[in-house]
Amino acid sequence: MYTRCPECQTAFKITVAQLKARDGLVRCGRCDSVFRADLRLFAPPSADGATQTTLAATAPEDDSEFIDLDARDDAAIPVITDFSVFQAPRRGPPAVVWAFGILVALTLLAAQFFYFYRNELAQLPQLRSPLAQFCALLRCRLFDAQSAAVPQLEKTQIAPHPRYANVLRIRASLVNRSDHAQRLPLMEVSLTDNDGKLLARRTFTPREYLETLPADVAPLAAHVAVSALIDVTNPDGKAAGYEVRLFAPQYSRAN
Repeated sequence: MYTRCPECQTAFKITVAQLKARDGLVRCGRCDSVFRADLRLFAPPSADGATQTTLAATAPEDDSEFIDLDARDDAAIPVITDFSVFQAPRRGPPAVVWAFGILVALTLLAAQFFYFYRNELAQLPQLRSPLAQFCALLRCRLFDAQSAAVPQLEKTQIAPHPRYANVLRIRASLVNRSDHAQRLPLMEVSLTDNDGKLLARRTFTPREYLETLPADVAPLAAHVAVSALIDVTNPDGKAAGYEVRLFAPQYSRAN
């Protein structure tokens, strides 16, 4: 007897014992489809050219691919050997391979996070020693906590420039509240429109923002405040919001 997979149209030899094993249910060895083999039975033409009777009413009408089939060609038709409809088809890599790949990806992601934010994370005492070992392995530089500290931004004010159109004037106050001198930071100014969309961004050095420029720009002494004054262009007069941020020189966006 022969049966045909309704999905891929592959024909198979089958026995009565195999049909009874799962009440006629079989799995195709080519496409893994499960079907009722007893409803897809058919008989190929005999070797002398006489057409044999179809064994099931639902057998396919077009058996032209078996016109030249004789007794010597039976080996060309595969035999169904796996009738387990409960066994999932094996496709793709095993789950352990996927788990290992995900673990590697998460490890690389964590390593990138610690690398790019190492100086910020090093401000936590419990992380500084492991990060120092991490940087020694990757030969990266880890700045000490004192060099990374910057003065605090006390207050800022923004207003139209008194003399020029489409220019804004920003005043700010920087205070060193620590017990040691701190390097004057870079000052980043961002302008946004009513929708919060960034219109312009620029970073200023101490020589550009200090309202009173000393002869030598030295570290800011402990418990001392300085005033900053910045004039920025207002693109097409659309600026509706602004942000001022301070960075130690080694933390500038360029690095």
